[in-house]
Amino acid sequence: MVLPQLVGIVFLTIGGFVLLRGGRELKTVFHILRNDPVPVRSLDGHTGPVEITGTAVANEGAGTVTAPFTGSECLAYTYEVEEYRSSGKHSNWETLDEGQDGVDFIVDDGNARVRVNPDGADVRFESQSVTVSPGTELPERLAAYVERTEGVEAQDGSVNLLVTEISLGNKQRFTERRLDVGEDVYVYGQAMRGPATAWGSNLVDAIVGDGNATPVFVISDTSERGTARRIVRGAIAETVFGLVAVIVGSVALFSTLL
Repeated sequence: MVLPQLVGIVFLTIGGFVLLRGGRELKTVFHILRNDPVPVRSLDGHTGPVEITGTAVANEGAGTVTAPFTGSECLAYTYEVEEYRSSGKHSNWETLDEGQDGVDFIVDDGNARVRVNPDGADVRFESQSVTVSPGTELPERLAAYVERTEGVEAQDGSVNLLVTEISLGNKQRFTERRLDVGEDVYVYGQAMRGPATAWGSNLVDAIVGDGNATPVFVISDTSERGTARRIVRGAIAETVFGLVAVIVGSVALFSTLL
């Protein structure tokens, strides 16, 4: 296989993947903006796709989860650890570890409340990042996380040259995104019949979560339009990059046929 063909295949593969991912993100934005949030009270006995907004409240009995980097008690979180890698003229942030967790919580719109199960959600929370330079001592919680996590190593080595000391390693970035108790929350998911509620309770007989009848399941700590703006910024960038890569790959492959 000649070099132009190899280059063409690589660009087409990468471009197609990124283009597909960007397209999925734009599809999510479409579903978010297609309808308006409904009052929580209307979910009593309702099933199917719904959008709701309100305040995120802890569900009695479910408690909270502890975010790994800040130690904050919250309702849901995601985290990501990246390391800045350089190779010749090329450099990039490489993901070393990532994950998410959450518990059932309540959305309260001021008139009624409904349970939300965050399992399988595409969460879109505001990010909080800490970037640590090589040779820098990690804060206590980050140091404890690195100590217990395989695949993530502290970049705190150094070489003493007598006249100076050179730090070894790479920059690391620790990013945490959380839904805290009392925050505004937007949810687009599937309403399903929930456990029976007590007489006189403002908790509706439903639970919102992931389901086959819902094209997307999104939880965000901002408004409907704010959520759409967060997603569309990255989706447009990915779509444009993917399209350019596909064009470059197609040109490279076509040139081998001439």
